[in-house]
Amino acid sequence: MISMAKSPDSPSYNPELRLILITPPPLNEVQWKKRCEDQGGELNRTWEYSRDYAQAVRDVAQERGVVVADLWKRLMSFGKDRLDLYLLDGLHLNANGNRPHIEPTFRTWISPSTPTICEDYVQLSDWDVVMFKSYTPILLFYTNPDKAPDFMNSTTLMDSLAAVLVDFYPLAGRLVDIGRGRDAIDCNDAGVLYQEAEYHSDLETFQKDGYLPSQMDYHRMLPIHFYTKYQDPLVAVQVTRFTDGGVALGIMILHKVADKYSGCLFLDAWAKQARGVEYTKAIFDRRLVAVPRDAIVTEEALDYYREDHRIINANDMNTSIRIVPDQPKYARTAPNGPMPLKSVILEFHSDGLHQCKRDAHTVDMIKNKIWLSTKDALFAMLLRAIVRSRDVPNDQPVKMVMGINGRSKMKGLDFYFGNWMITRSISTTKEEVKETRLVDTAIAFRQQMASLHPSLFHGISKLYTIHEDMTMHYLCYQPNSSTHLTASDTSTLPYWRLDFGHGKPDRVRGYITAGGDGCLVLFGRSDQSKGLMYDVQVQMDTKSMRRFVEDADIKKYTRRLLC
Repeated sequence: MISMAKSPDSPSYNPELRLILITPPPLNEVQWKKRCEDQGGELNRTWEYSRDYAQAVRDVAQERGVVVADLWKRLMSFGKDRLDLYLLDGLHLNANGNRPHIEPTFRTWISPSTPTICEDYVQLSDWDVVMFKSYTPILLFYTNPDKAPDFMNSTTLMDSLAAVLVDFYPLAGRLVDIGRGRDAIDCNDAGVLYQEAEYHSDLETFQKDGYLPSQMDYHRMLPIHFYTKYQDPLVAVQVTRFTDGGVALGIMILHKVADKYSGCLFLDAWAKQARGVEYTKAIFDRRLVAVPRDAIVTEEALDYYREDHRIINANDMNTSIRIVPDQPKYARTAPNGPMPLKSVILEFHSDGLHQCKRDAHTVDMIKNKIWLSTKDALFAMLLRAIVRSRDVPNDQPVKMVMGINGRSKMKGLDFYFGNWMITRSISTTKEEVKETRLVDTAIAFRQQMASLHPSLFHGISKLYTIHEDMTMHYLCYQPNSSTHLTASDTSTLPYWRLDFGHGKPDRVRGYITAGGDGCLVLFGRSDQSKGLMYDVQVQMDTKSMRRFVEDADIKKYTRRLLC
C-alpha cells in the first residue's frame, strides 16, 4: 500500500502525498464476545491478536519512515478495564472513542492593559532582519496533585499577561514590511493570541510516558504553527487543561523578533507578574548591538558568513556576500515541510553525568587539574553516539551545530531583547570516533565553544552594513540530515522556574518535529528532581534511532530512555 504511493515505479506514485498509518484499537473481548454470540457465533478475535496487529503496523511505519497514529496504545493508556467506554461493540469506536483528545474551548486577543500604541515603528536589528519567520515552540507541564479547582486560573493568566505587555509592548504589535528587505514592528496593540483547550485525559496518564506524546498531540497543544501573513501574532499562548486539573502551557514566539533567551525573559516576567513579584524589564535599544566604528571584518567572520549565507563565489568579494537566488528567505519550516521522525527522551541523573565527566578526563588532566565541564563531556558523548548510529561512510564528516548566546560574551546585554546568537560547530567521522577517545572529542568541543569572541559578532555586523538591501543577507538554512545535526542547550534558561502562582513546571519539552533528521535539545530539570539533572530530546530517522538507543555509551550513562 505504501509502495503504491511512494515507489517511483508505481502508476499511483505521488511524492507529495503524506501517509499516516493507524493501528487498530485494542479488542475488548467481553463486548466482542457478546456481539458474536448475538449473531449466533463464538468469539473469533482476541485482545492478543489486536496487540500483535498493532505492533505489526508500528514495525512497518518504522521501516518505511511513515507517521503512525497509535490508537491501540492510546486507548490502553486509559486501562484495559475501561475499553467499553470507548468501543461500541468491542472493536469499533463509539462516539466517545471518536471524540478528539484535545478540543479548543476559548480564544481571545490580549492587548497591553495600558494602551501603548506608538506612531513610530520599533526597528529590528540586522540580526533580527536576517532571521527566519518561524515560531520557536516550548511546552511546560504543570501537575495539580491537590486537585486545586482554581489551578492556573484563566483570569490571573490573562490579566498578568496584559499587565506585562505594557513593558513588553512590541510583542503585542505586528510585523510590517518597510522595504529593502527589512521588517519593523508596528506597535498597534493588536495583541497576543491566547486560547484554551481541554484534553480529555489525566495529566498523570500523560506523565507516565515521560511527557512524550504522539506528534499529533504535541501539535494540538500549541496555538499556531506557521507564520504566513503580517496579521499573524508575534506571540501565541495556549493553556490546555487536563481532566485531573493539570495544565500544559504551550507558547510560540516568532524567531524574527526574539531568540530563546529573550523569549525566556518575557515568560519569566509574565510568571512573576502573575505572582505579584517584581520582574526585569527588557531593553529594546538596538544601539546596544550596533557596529562599533573600529570593527574589523576578520577571516573568521568572512568564513562564517560564507557558510551561513550560501555565497555564490567565495573568490570574489563583490559576490561573496550574496545568497543563492532560490534560497528560501523566510521560515525554515512550512506546512509542506519534513515528515515527523522518531523522537526519544534521554534522562540523565547525576551519577551517570559524573561517570561521563570522569571518562572525559585522562589521568594527567586530573593530576594537573585541567578540567572539562559536564556539558563538554555530555555533548561530546552524544555526538559520538549519533555519528556511530548514522548510515554514512566511515570517512564522511558529521557536523554538530550549536547556538551560542552572544550576551555571554559582551557586557551590558543581559536584558537586551532580540536576536543575538551565533552558531559554532564541531565535526567528526566514524573513523575518528573509532580511533579516538571520549576525552579527545570533549576537548575539541570545549576548544570550539570557548573560541568565540566579540570580534566575530562585530565583523558579521559590519558585513551586514555593506548592502542597504537586506535581502542580500538572509540566512540560509541547511536542513538536518545524516551529516548535519543541530544541538540546543536550554538548560541555562529558567524554564523550570516559571511559577505562575501554583508551582514550577514538572517538565519542559520542545516541539522539534520541524527540525528534521538530526535535532537535539538539552533541558534542565527542577532542583527537586532528586538527582535527575537533564532531559535530552533527540530526533532522527527511525533506523539511525534504533542504533542510537542501543549504543553502548547511551546505555552506560543514561538512567532512563523514553520513546
